[in-house]
Amino acid sequence: MTKDELLEVIEAVLEKAEVPDVVAALTESRDAAVRFGQNRITQNMDTFERKLRITLGDGSRKTVYSTHRIDVDAVPDILEKAMDMLKTASPDPEYMPPVPAGQIYPVVDAWDSRTADADPSERIEAAARAIGTAKKNGMEAAGLVGVSYENTAIGTSTGNLAYHRSTDAYMRLTLDRGKPSSFRDLSAEAWDDLPVDSAIREVAAEVEADENQKELEPGEYRLIFEPEAAGNLLPFIAWSMNARPADEGLTIFSGRQGEMVTGGNFTMTSEVNGVLKGTPFNSEGLASGDALWIDKGRLVNQPCTRYWAQKTGREPLFIPGTLAIEGDSGSVEDLVSSTPGRALLFRRFWYIRFVDQKELSLTGMTRDGVFLVEDGKIIHPVKDFRWNWKPLDLFSRIEKLGAPQRKGQISVPPMVIGPTAL
Repeated sequence: MTKDELLEVIEAVLEKAEVPDVVAALTESRDAAVRFGQNRITQNMDTFERKLRITLGDGSRKTVYSTHRIDVDAVPDILEKAMDMLKTASPDPEYMPPVPAGQIYPVVDAWDSRTADADPSERIEAAARAIGTAKKNGMEAAGLVGVSYENTAIGTSTGNLAYHRSTDAYMRLTLDRGKPSSFRDLSAEAWDDLPVDSAIREVAAEVEADENQKELEPGEYRLIFEPEAAGNLLPFIAWSMNARPADEGLTIFSGRQGEMVTGGNFTMTSEVNGVLKGTPFNSEGLASGDALWIDKGRLVNQPCTRYWAQKTGREPLFIPGTLAIEGDSGSVEDLVSSTPGRALLFRRFWYIRFVDQKELSLTGMTRDGVFLVEDGKIIHPVKDFRWNWKPLDLFSRIEKLGAPQRKGQISVPPMVIGPTAL
């Protein structure tokens, strides 16, 4: 559907609804991908969905009705069904009316037409090149390569109306030869910006370097995180920052706004139109904005719902789909070569779980490459192991940062963490 067609449905819902509080969102999305494993293509997917989500409220009760029936002529019938649900809804003690009128939505250009219409042959060829490289080197390839897009129109009974569209291209690749393995997670707004061929070559070379792993000797090591590894930890900080659970004493950020929570060289932001493109509004139609979450180690802002903002006197604030950690310059190789003494280089973490949410203590496993480094030189690969760390403690001991890289919707640099007992 075109922008005008999407908005026409939204305006019909707002016009015909018979309750004071209405939010309507119509989303059209497509995800087309090729999955491969054990050196063969195993699945070719191309899914499309169009969904209308209507929130109705009468001042004390609220209901949400979703349907795949998208037709202006069907709007009266759709609203009748939604009204039937509202009549049986219980009063909501945290009821909030739609966002106020006059929302100013940032203009975000995150659309690439060629990506939205990308021919499946390109995805198949990318997977085939990964498989070919694996076979040539006695390895196995597994992963997913694809493109997606999303078009969303939203409107509120308070007079706000907005539209946004975005595209995404991605490739997740693992090559392994038994225990030796390596991984790459590529993403971009445009298919042409994915460095598919160079990533395949690099991952194959990294598998070769991961041969003959040795047990890690207990001791004290500096930790060198590649961007993928550092990025694996950041969502757990973001999830724990929410204002309400913090105010209720449930997280490590309780009562700490304005205080130092990491070292002074750690700054976390969200930019709607930064290196990564965010979304101009959330599911309620609240306009997005840039946010500074941790400023040189100090917690300065926390995500906050509209209800909790009203209750506590804050401004409502949400993460607009992206996070960024400020970095410096230099590559992973530069950080490795300049790290004194003994260190461990980590490529990736997985199976990460909370040990204690209130302390933001995590456990997880290393994966796809751990290497012993001595006086700036990689000595040998190390066998994977389980770790138990507190990310805020780690990020309080950052000694050096490199140049940020995109990892999904996170921009994060490689980093060197000070001596840590293992």
